Amino acid sequence: MSNWTEEQKQKYARFQEILEIGKQRYIDAGGNPGGYRAGFKGQDYLTDEERKEATKIMRQMFGISITNGYVYCQGRSWQLPDNSILDKE
Repeated sequence: MSNWTEEQKQKYARFQEILEIGKQRYIDAGGNPGGYRAGFKGQDYLTDEERKEATKIMRQMFGISITNGYVYCQGRSWQLPDNSILDKE
């Protein structure tokens, strides 16, 4: 993280902020802070918009892209299953 650009640091901070929002909602609803599961729809207490933003930031940060039914990451690629929800995002 020490060699990240200012833009990468800002994206990471926003990503953390989104996860903290969900965690606080979970705690406010009576959940155990240690049991919070970020990124699991229905369990992360994020809105669909927040979840989409977090996913977009994560993909940008780690160089993940999805094009024409293929996932590309760190010089590797693989085909998604037919009708994958990831291909529709």
